[in-house]
Amino acid sequence: MNHAALHTLRHIALGAMLTFALAACATSNPVPPEAIPSASPAPADLPANPRAAPGAQTLAIYRTWIAEARVKHPYADSAERMYDVMMCESGGRVAVVNPAGPYTGLFQYVAGTWNDTWNTYRSGGLLDARAQIFATALAWSLNMQSHWGCYKKTAPAG
Repeated sequence: MNHAALHTLRHIALGAMLTFALAACATSNPVPPEAIPSASPAPADLPANPRAAPGAQTLAIYRTWIAEARVKHPYADSAERMYDVMMCESGGRVAVVNPAGPYTGLFQYVAGTWNDTWNTYRSGGLLDARAQIFATALAWSLNMQSHWGCYKKTAPAG
């Protein structure tokens, strides 16, 4: 698919999502407070090239989201372990793709796993850093840690 066609498809998809989001705002059913996402800031220093290494501010935001996700979806490992797995898998680069899967994003999800019914964050998309962090916390709370090769590589010494 050429660049112009891909660009057009992105605009169509974005327009459809915006239309859906605005339609949802017009409903009379209030959203329960627990369904409202955290007010955490979006990374302000995302590189122009999302495959480039993130800056310190972005990594700090990722750590905040990891801590929030661990509270929402408790798992036995430390938040530091999840951060280490993320850095091992992607170096913190939100759009990195390993063509072997293809595996995508911070935690290197394959589309089939990401889109499976267990993942209540799948609508955020594979390139949504916050969605990947919260989905991974959910997966770990379901004892799915063995799905990450870097989970074994980041085991605490002992």
